[in-house]
Amino acid sequence: MMQAPPSTDPTVTHGPGRLVPFLAIALAALFAAAQISHWPVNLRYPGEFEITEGIVLAEITQLREGEPVYAPATPEKFCSMIYGPLYYLLGSRLIDPHEPAYKPLRILSMFATLGLAGACGLLAWWVTKSRAATLLSPLIFLAYRFITRFAVSARPDTLALLFWFAGFLIAYRYRDSNKIYWAIPLMTLGAYYKQQFIVGPLAVFLFLVLEKRFRTALQFAALLGAAGLSLLALFEFVVFPRQAFALHLLTYNVLPFSLREGSLRLLGAAIVFSIPSIMAILFLRSRPDKLLACYLGWAIILLPLMISRKGAGLNYALELFLMVCPLAAGYLTTGTKAPDLAAVVICLFGLALWLGRIEWGNKYDPTPRSLAADQAVQTFLRQTVPPGTPALGYFTGDLLRAGLDTPITNFFQYSWLVCKGELKDDSLVAQIRQRRFGVILLTQDLTSETEAHNPVKLCLTEPIHQAILQNYRMVRTFDFELWDRQPYYAWEPR
Repeated sequence: MMQAPPSTDPTVTHGPGRLVPFLAIALAALFAAAQISHWPVNLRYPGEFEITEGIVLAEITQLREGEPVYAPATPEKFCSMIYGPLYYLLGSRLIDPHEPAYKPLRILSMFATLGLAGACGLLAWWVTKSRAATLLSPLIFLAYRFITRFAVSARPDTLALLFWFAGFLIAYRYRDSNKIYWAIPLMTLGAYYKQQFIVGPLAVFLFLVLEKRFRTALQFAALLGAAGLSLLALFEFVVFPRQAFALHLLTYNVLPFSLREGSLRLLGAAIVFSIPSIMAILFLRSRPDKLLACYLGWAIILLPLMISRKGAGLNYALELFLMVCPLAAGYLTTGTKAPDLAAVVICLFGLALWLGRIEWGNKYDPTPRSLAADQAVQTFLRQTVPPGTPALGYFTGDLLRAGLDTPITNFFQYSWLVCKGELKDDSLVAQIRQRRFGVILLTQDLTSETEAHNPVKLCLTEPIHQAILQNYRMVRTFDFELWDRQPYYAWEPR
């Protein structure tokens, strides 16, 4: 009896290589399940995990209450509003302004995260036509600890990226036709939800140039620019008239870059993403795809620049990781692998998943100590400071939840704009000397000169520093274990 000829299907593996897809899926599923198990407790936590959550909750609440949140900064009031207006407008319909809470915004992020996982699977299917890769890709995405950090966070990152990446997927699907322009509306929505994720349109433009479709490239860029400018005019003159929408969207977003901080973050990103990124590159070498290569290339090139900005974090690697997942899944599940190579590949993949679960710094999940500390902060504020009193702090959400007024919603951004010279510090110094704020909550020990001017925290000028020391006294310290909630200090007027 004649034997069937060996399969020429590139998605079929032979010998020990057959185990690689199975073991990869099993490992990724195990790590993904471990991460998803953290989501419920994170959803229920009443406090803020990081500075951004409290800032946006305060600004969304003020928008819901009808305040002119896009007004220029004054000596008495500063709302940063640095993210896209669609995020604030949607968030304002989800929260209760009388009892503002993070849970509705976190649930929104959670569904967007699941949407991103689905997008990973869809791209893997388009690229490989492999069911194993389609299953593995979203599992890799969900298996990483930093994804859990943003999956259930009251931040705009995941939904904004879902808009951006959905636009890119449309462009990828219709890259050979004029339907590529259908990507523009979704990318524009992404830009006005959060401006950060620009890799997709850059990749499409570069791809069209490399394909010598210069007219299409120019039309794509022109239409995308026109859509962006049209929405800018709409928000500037119609939605938020007689305010300063563009000032917030553009100028207040520009903070200094730090080579030291960027280098440390880049080292962390290299540890987390190197192995799956190498797998993604190897897959593209075996199956060249110009548009995906353009996306991956831009994501790698821009990461060192983007991650060096003040206030940046691993969320600036989200675009890179979103592309790495389907490509790495394709590498792990397709093609023939020799026995020795198969063993090495699966061991490296296991190492990558293990590195991806490392918590950089303090814990991401609320512990009993953090829950007790959050309750202690609220008890202290409610018993010490009358409701409606102006207050100043690094974690604005603590002040908001205690019923206090937060005239400066983003003290971090405000402080760095002062250091840049965009804003003056004399007005804030005068307010501190007048003891306008019923309490000041900071993450820096102002009695230590080094800690008071920590370059990765608030940029407190010496006049601000001295004004607080001379007119306030430190009365309480709160000890958290959450990643961005180092022990911080309560200062009361003298």
